[in-house]
Amino acid sequence: MMKVWREKRNRALSFFIAAVLTIAAVGIAPVQAKAKKQDVVVLYFSNTGTTKSVAEKIKKTTKGKLIEIQAKDPYTEEDLDWGDEDSRVVKEHESAASPAKSAVRPEIKNLGAIKKAVKNADVVYIGYPIWWGEAPHIMYTLVENINLKKKTVVPFCTSMSSGLGSSAKHLKQNAVISSKTKWLKGRNFYDGSTQKTVNKWVKSLND
Repeated sequence: MMKVWREKRNRALSFFIAAVLTIAAVGIAPVQAKAKKQDVVVLYFSNTGTTKSVAEKIKKTTKGKLIEIQAKDPYTEEDLDWGDEDSRVVKEHESAASPAKSAVRPEIKNLGAIKKAVKNADVVYIGYPIWWGEAPHIMYTLVENINLKKKTVVPFCTSMSSGLGSSAKHLKQNAVISSKTKWLKGRNFYDGSTQKTVNKWVKSLND
């Protein structure tokens, strides 16, 4: 009788210990849902290569898709002569008080590919050089023709002296967005930047 009682007690004790260990394991290592990876697109317009350099660094950091905004009628060196009142950029600049109010909208050669990429993106970086304190007119062609509803939009720019200014604010006013669009403040990278600086900035956006 004593032997049978001991065997029953040992079996009960073993079951109890196993149950306790199972509960403890569940408490220590709960099942966590895997976070969804965000799809990132980095769009940029660049003539001298400065904005392109920053865009490439953002692409490297975010592992996103890099797309250049290509003008259907490319800007030549003569077009970019700020000192010539008959140059293309000067005429664009003088067409209205600001690019946002201008009727000048340079065509984008690869707009279809850009629309397709943006459609599937969660985060859209938009980069450009600063011209007269504003984004180039072609950037308005972009934001007025792509759907940024429900997207996180991150503007960035490059210049030798001017900051971001009101350029991103004016682009936002003309953009196709909704109340669910998260339009971040963005920043200017003075005459380019290092990979370390770009990495730090991108990380700060998620903090």
